[in-house]
Amino acid sequence: MFRPLWLAVRAAVIATAVFYALLTIVDKVGWQVPWGLSALTEPLVFFVVFFCGVLMVGAKK
Repeated sequence: MFRPLWLAVRAAVIATAVFYALLTIVDKVGWQVPWGLSALTEPLVFFVVFFCGVLMVGAKK
């Protein structure tokens, strides 16, 4: 019963850590989304992390 919950919590913690690590790297480098859309930088990083996570889950099968 607790195994699926443990896997979900572990995946959420890892995804959060990767998200904040990427945001830190993006901030240090100074990269922003071009064309005046700098407010989209954080959602874009989130989408990349989320999409990579979906691809990794699909690759396990």
